[in-house]
Amino acid sequence: MNIFSAIKSVFRAAPPKTVDDILDKDSGLLVKFGGWVNDLNYTDAERAKTMADVAGSAAEFVKSTMSESTERSKTRRSISIMWIKFQLFLVALTVIAFPIDTKAAEFYWKVATSNVMLFGTISVLVFFFGAHVLRIYNPFGKARKV
Repeated sequence: MNIFSAIKSVFRAAPPKTVDDILDKDSGLLVKFGGWVNDLNYTDAERAKTMADVAGSAAEFVKSTMSESTERSKTRRSISIMWIKFQLFLVALTVIAFPIDTKAAEFYWKVATSNVMLFGTISVLVFFFGAHVLRIYNPFGKARKV
């Protein structure tokens, strides 16, 4: 017995009410399932609304935390500043070391572009500048005028 004959036997053996529940063109199960599948589509309008909500929330977070002077926020800022300074130091060290010792310069560059350093730097940049980027970045590929 293949799958098609099994499906046919369900419709033949089912009472007319069950067939109507499944095949009804206005409120049948197939129509409801099609509506559910259609709702899974993430449209451009929904994406734009989500980006606007995220940008608004990020801007509100930055505005509410900018005036923070708690130990936690001071520590967060000082660690971020040290991280960026170290990242820039590694890049500068690579440039300075290259004419003198290319092997050392390669090592410094590998450290500067390692996953730990890049993800840490990106995290700092997103935390401090992410709201601004989200405010002007259009997910459809065109930058908005500020």
